Amino acid sequence: MATLGQQLKQSREEKNISLQEIAESTHISVRFLQAIENDAYDVLPGGVFNRAFVRKFARQVGYDEEQAVNLYQEQWQEQGGDPERGYQLGVEEFESRQTTSNGLLLSFVALIVIGALAYAAWLYLNPAVPDSGRGAVARLSASPSVTRTPAVAAPPSPDVAPTPSPTPSGEMRVQLTAPIEDVWIKVKTDNKEAEQMTLQRGETREFNASEKIVFLSIGRVQSLRVAINGRNMDFVKLLPNPKVTVANNVVITKDNYQQYIN
Repeated sequence: MATLGQQLKQSREEKNISLQEIAESTHISVRFLQAIENDAYDVLPGGVFNRAFVRKFARQVGYDEEQAVNLYQEQWQEQGGDPERGYQLGVEEFESRQTTSNGLLLSFVALIVIGALAYAAWLYLNPAVPDSGRGAVARLSASPSVTRTPAVAAPPSPDVAPTPSPTPSGEMRVQLTAPIEDVWIKVKTDNKEAEQMTLQRGETREFNASEKIVFLSIGRVQSLRVAINGRNMDFVKLLPNPKVTVANNVVITKDNYQQYIN
């Protein structure tokens, strides 16, 4: 029986579709598409990305998607690969969720609305506070010394050091950017559940971590840019091999990240 890769290649050639055309439609590199046709699944990023790539390939050439995914899983296990398990996102959700930026934006807007309502309620329950504040401003404006002398902001107390970053003390604000091309990431911060996403070209995602951030898998690792608390990081130095395109289990902690800051 023909392998999955052979069947997909046959379907593609029958429809006279090139790998480059599929790459442009799916945003999957030609190298990964060739790996699927050659049944060389160890070249792919791994995990849910492999299944998503197979599903998209099959869709482009008119091959049954579910059958393609099932054949991939059977062949992958026959090649010695571990069965896929424990993923938080299904393939369908992964494909339909091009980016989580919209969800984050909606959450941010909701927090602003809730905060505004809470502040309005506080003012309503404490009517004397704004009145006293306005009274103090009026008295200050009426003072002759104020009218003759320009207002000058009081210098900070020498005993209090300025805060260098809006993040809580010891917390890492991690910014991930894909300036060149799409990057596939499965990432976990502290003890939270892992997230899987496609960081699209030009997109930036931000995470806060108290102890560590773990990259369980990264596809196109050379295209990933990392900044910690606003400072660029030499991320390649963390990799076991600086020339790899796929990396797994890369850990950044609050104790080790400073030695990799540019």
